Amino acid sequence: MSDRYFDPWTKNTFLTFTVTKFHESFETPFQKIEVFEALDYGMVLALGGVTNVTERDESGYHEMLTHMAMFAHPSPKRVLIIGGGDGGTLREVLRHPEVEEAHLVDIDGDVIRVSRQYFPDVAAALDHPKARVIVDDGVAFVERAVANREQYDLILVDSTDPVDAAVDLFTEGFYRNCAALLGETGILVPQSDSPSFYLDRVARIHELLSSIYAHARLYLGQTLSYPGCVWAFTAASQSVDVGAVPVPEARVAAIEPELRVFNADVMRACIALPNYIRRRIAGQPGWALPTIADEVGPGTVWRPGTVKEAE
Repeated sequence: MSDRYFDPWTKNTFLTFTVTKFHESFETPFQKIEVFEALDYGMVLALGGVTNVTERDESGYHEMLTHMAMFAHPSPKRVLIIGGGDGGTLREVLRHPEVEEAHLVDIDGDVIRVSRQYFPDVAAALDHPKARVIVDDGVAFVERAVANREQYDLILVDSTDPVDAAVDLFTEGFYRNCAALLGETGILVPQSDSPSFYLDRVARIHELLSSIYAHARLYLGQTLSYPGCVWAFTAASQSVDVGAVPVPEARVAAIEPELRVFNADVMRACIALPNYIRRRIAGQPGWALPTIADEVGPGTVWRPGTVKEAE
């Protein structure tokens, strides 16, 4: 008899894992961390009852968050990752030989610890000589970096959804501080949630970034274990429209053999948006696919993942 783990996509719809072995389940000052093995998905990391990483599909998320901006920037030498304690985004960043240093800042050191232990392929770059891994509040880190007049070529926000501890990573103040660190030529990419289930969140992120940056380009990727299986990202910059940059074919070809998802054709195609998303971000909500989940606030009884014996 197997156990089942239920990750709520909405109060009515769940992703259900068939659990073969539970490794860890504990509370940190920031969130609940659970690690288990599941049929079809391999090892799974859940944060706050929500799927964060699975062995089966993590590359779909990490590659799309990372490579669009990395290839759009002509020479990304200094990169900041906010969140991403599992190490997957850092791994993708450090595939690029142009990178001289990459800073990863995650508020929860236990995420880094369990990733090293249970997801060695994802966490492999955490000990890379170009990497600096910092356990700190990402918002506070960025504020100090602005005060110290630091500069980055890219900032990638690999956070949980905009609820609970991650709320401040989706605010105007945080995005403006990122703009100060990036200057005219840098690029910011925050993960931007599910357009299928949380379209209002996606639209709010795009609208806010559009008010701060000259260019804000929404693009899509595929992550099978996330709500709707399609995930949104928004690349923002004062000078770079990632959707208009010619694909650097030679740079892409150089690392493509290491990638499971991203390639030159994907870079060109991922900016193509379905009509319901185009219309929503253009301010035509009557034409959009209705948002389902935003009507239910965080902390309601259906949000945390639960394990139950299968019938």
